[in-house]
Amino acid sequence: MEARRTCKRVYISTEMFRKLGIEEEMKGKARQIPATPVGEIVARGEAEPGFQQISELKPVAGIEIIGPRPDPLQKITIFSAGIVTGSKEPEAGRALIKFMASPAANAEIVKSGMEPIPAAVTH
Repeated sequence: MEARRTCKRVYISTEMFRKLGIEEEMKGKARQIPATPVGEIVARGEAEPGFQQISELKPVAGIEIIGPRPDPLQKITIFSAGIVTGSKEPEAGRALIKFMASPAANAEIVKSGMEPIPAAVTH
């Protein structure tokens, strides 16, 4: 989990600010939040704005989500699933993965703030 947060922090402070042409202006102004979800820091009034994955912002009370970053500024996280060798319930795992990749799960995936994988991409 910490590695993912570190990756996001590095992206925002280096790549995203550079793409916006504000890298120099943001030096010393942007804060990196190492342990607490960014949405919680914003909800407490300790920072504004905050950048975090929508799925991580949705459950935080007291903030307004204004939307995703524009496509050129997006850093997409792709989640994968697998079953460990020696699993005690491999068929249950396969069933869950199959369901998560099916159109039947799309509404809940979208509701959580994520995007379902297009059917052509799933295996």
